[in-house]
Amino acid sequence: MEKIFERLKDFLKRSIGSSVCVRSRDESLLKRVDGVVAGITKEYLIFTEPSIDEVRQAEEFLYTASADSVKIVVLHRFERSSMEAINAFLKTLEEPPSHSLIILSSLKFRDLPQTVRSRVKVFDLFVPKDFYEELRKKVSVEPELVLRLCELDFDVAEHVDRSNATLQPVRFEPSSFLSLFKGETLKPEEKVQALLALNDLYSRFEKGEIDDRSFVELYMALVEQARKVDLARMLVQLAMLCEIVLEHRGVNDLSVYRWFDSILKNRLLNFNTQLTFANLLVKIRRTARR
Repeated sequence: MEKIFERLKDFLKRSIGSSVCVRSRDESLLKRVDGVVAGITKEYLIFTEPSIDEVRQAEEFLYTASADSVKIVVLHRFERSSMEAINAFLKTLEEPPSHSLIILSSLKFRDLPQTVRSRVKVFDLFVPKDFYEELRKKVSVEPELVLRLCELDFDVAEHVDRSNATLQPVRFEPSSFLSLFKGETLKPEEKVQALLALNDLYSRFEKGEIDDRSFVELYMALVEQARKVDLARMLVQLAMLCEIVLEHRGVNDLSVYRWFDSILKNRLLNFNTQLTFANLLVKIRRTARR
């Protein structure tokens, strides 16, 4: 896998004096750009969804003399910055200083304004298909489901590839499930465990093993246990995992995916977390019983 990032490093070195956009479907892959940049120069700044003040800070940094060979600014998810910030940076983006490099990273390149897209060279960061074909042979439990997660999250793919550990089936149980979400982010192995647990819950809903009374009891147990975690942050993580499970199960209801996307895109910043949690469980159960 080192070849992928060596190829990116060579591209960035050849692009000094210009602006580039590294695009990928996988946010965890895009985060590796930071490490590649650190291997090129000691003088760099990194911003995520930069504000206009951060854009101005980036410009000031780029236009000062460099003590190293090159100065680099990385702007992650620039498509989610304000139009004020984007427009303020266009001139610098088009003509960066000769000793500098501007790197945008994007999950949705088409969401960038045309005025930005026309000013950057593009590098597609992706993992070769044969890597996933080999990885499938290592997954002993729900391989197609786990591979869906691996294809969206390179950190998980790398964990599965390196661990060579035989996965075990996971039964959804409130306390053990919620214990996975105690940290600020899910570790790769925790993502796999949570995904398999959600798939088990879907299966139990599908088979009618959880009636209305049992569903209420399950929800109350989850709410009680959820007091130990940041429920708002957990809901964002759950939304991504739920989408993977539902796609794997062949659910085609676009309204369900739009609802999960509204959480992932932070449209519900002031939502009632317990109510949203209840709706999430209801949506999983409803789609499973159709």
